Amino acid sequence: MSRPLLPALGLLLAWPALAAAQGGTPGWSPWGGPDSPGGMFGGDPSEVIRDPARGVSHDEVWTWLRRRFDLADRDQSGSIEQGEVLTRAEALALFRAADANRDGKVTPEELKPFSEQWFRAHDSNNDGVLTRREATQR
Repeated sequence: MSRPLLPALGLLLAWPALAAAQGGTPGWSPWGGPDSPGGMFGGDPSEVIRDPARGVSHDEVWTWLRRRFDLADRDQSGSIEQGEVLTRAEALALFRAADANRDGKVTPEELKPFSEQWFRAHDSNNDGVLTRREATQR
């Protein structure tokens, strides 16, 4: 595993405990809460959940994240800067973790592997579907 991924992975694995200590995320928002890549943007990911009883695939996660990314990219530059994400400490920490090349910007090419890594870390049975149970186990 490369060195830039180690801090990001550590943050991803520790984040649920930090969120729980601060009261956690109300409801089932497996990728839109402060403990996920979507925590940079806020919003309600339920708009892309096809079948909540089944869970969500990473494709659904990515569809939602990409929409939120495009909305956050206010200057339409194809990347987001720190000023374009929520100003909560959690959002800024996620931004820094997602900025793989440390240039102060996050591109979709950096965000997608970051979200995939987060998804895999939570998909405990490796079936490609994140269920409510798996999302709350961490």
